[in-house]
Amino acid sequence: MMKVERQELILKRVADSGRVVVTDLAKEMGVTETTLRKDLQELDDRGAVQRVHGGAIKPDTELSRFENRVDLGADVKKRLAELAMDEICENRVIFIDGGSTNYLAAQAFPRDWEGTVITNSPAVALWMSDYDHVEVNMLPGTINHKSKETVGSAALTALQQLHCDLVLLGVSSIDPEHGITTPYLESAETKRVIIKAGAKVMSLITPEKFGRISTYRIAGCNELDVIVTEGTPDCAGALAAMGVAVRTDRQ
Repeated sequence: MMKVERQELILKRVADSGRVVVTDLAKEMGVTETTLRKDLQELDDRGAVQRVHGGAIKPDTELSRFENRVDLGADVKKRLAELAMDEICENRVIFIDGGSTNYLAAQAFPRDWEGTVITNSPAVALWMSDYDHVEVNMLPGTINHKSKETVGSAALTALQQLHCDLVLLGVSSIDPEHGITTPYLESAETKRVIIKAGAKVMSLITPEKFGRISTYRIAGCNELDVIVTEGTPDCAGALAAMGVAVRTDRQ
């Protein structure tokens, strides 16, 4: 199958189901996963799809459902949560930002953990509300129907009154030069204030998010204290030079 035919089929699958998985495409087309990753990267560069770990989804302009983002690359996200959980659970007041990776991180909390979770994610709030020794505070505001996070003036006002031991920041795009970015203006405004609420800021970042640049800038990478990821990103040296501790599964 020629490249143009592969890419046309990829776009059709994304249009039909909202996402594609590399392993499934490889079986369907009879080509290597490496070849398909190159195809997905070319389509991502053109803005036709958005690469995520293990596949691709519709681009930011029509971001796929939260449920799809949770499923894509779930194994990697769970491994990042496990890698970071001991350090996370050393804290007693934690702000868990929205996003599929943080939702899976919430599911990794041990049942005997005691503390307070503050979140702008309804999914995280509902999950953590089943923990016997956890007080859950839901950030007020308007729910962004794409990011599934509370945003707006009520959220910003509440955030300005907070001080947490740890902020677990959701990151969809990060680049040493352009910083942390997002496709959503209101999310950018909210996340800037979330960062200020934490004595320490950590982010669990899947590999495909490095080097990605979205429309609205949240902050410089130096605002992060700790990044937990899989493998060693190409920008690890640049991040370390900014004072960011990069934790990987290879350490």
